[in-house]
Amino acid sequence: MRHLALKSFVLGFALFACATIRAETSTDRADTDALPVPTAADVISQLYQFDLFQQNAVDRTDAVSSDILTTAASRAEAAIKRDKALDELRQQTGTTVPTDRKTAVMRAHGVASIDRADGPSYVRAFYAAQLAEYELAVELLERYLQHPDNADVGSFATAQLPALRAELKDTRNALADK
Repeated sequence: MRHLALKSFVLGFALFACATIRAETSTDRADTDALPVPTAADVISQLYQFDLFQQNAVDRTDAVSSDILTTAASRAEAAIKRDKALDELRQQTGTTVPTDRKTAVMRAHGVASIDRADGPSYVRAFYAAQLAEYELAVELLERYLQHPDNADVGSFATAQLPALRAELKDTRNALADK
């Protein structure tokens, strides 16, 4: 009984955290004029963090469900490809990438806090965490493209945006179905 109460608390906390991230993302989107315009270095750094989240998510989904595993694996594969392109872009532009290790680690382990033993709740929490990350990435690129400071990074962002928007839409639909 105590184990069930602890599981419920952890799941509730994870869902609250995902909802908070999503609420902050939606609030931030409504107030994007107040946010500073991201630089090329910000875009590269934050996309690295997004990719780290995607790569870590696949490690946390083993044996949960084939749907989740397939989704996580394809997104991790896309993240690996994007990281290679980001490395080339960083070198090509001579961009020094700032790192916020604490934020990166917290984002990368966002799915780790969800209790995998509770199947349907885990699936919803997984997609909620994915949704928050995709919203952040899409919003970042959209803000950057309003005033890009580097043509190469602008081209990269323009090329990445349709795929990220499509995956955002897929994530919203998956969450709505769960």
